[in-house]
Amino acid sequence: MAILAAVSEHERSKQVISVANDLATAYDDTLVALHVVPNDDYDAHRRAIEEIPGFQDFSVSQEVESAKKFASEMVLETLGDVDAERFDPRGRVGDVSSEILKEVDAVDPRYLVISGRRRSPAGKAVFGNTAQQLLLSADCPVVSKLTDQ
Repeated sequence: MAILAAVSEHERSKQVISVANDLATAYDDTLVALHVVPNDDYDAHRRAIEEIPGFQDFSVSQEVESAKKFASEMVLETLGDVDAERFDPRGRVGDVSSEILKEVDAVDPRYLVISGRRRSPAGKAVFGNTAQQLLLSADCPVVSKLTDQ
């Protein structure tokens, strides 16, 4: 089986990686680290690259590879050394909640490990809450570390 860690560009992702690694070690599972690039960020990257003379289109597959590389680097920065046979970095582009749930379906992990921020009820209603969507929709147990950041 696997432990799926959803990592972002926030410092709190290091806690997600640490908890996911502890679970993967305890259960002798593979640590799958997933970074999802939101559509808006991909569009901004693509536009910025296309403005550089000599560069052509920036494809979704290139952004997926970039997200996979980010997940790998974040894990290596957090843990230092990782057993390559028990580590699987992954990347996706799209709606963050939807893409994480698609990865849950693909991996069928023992646990999904996420982070979230504490928000007021009004904040959740106005801005949505990825962590809440994952807690309610994932077909596996979800481990969550809430922060004030």
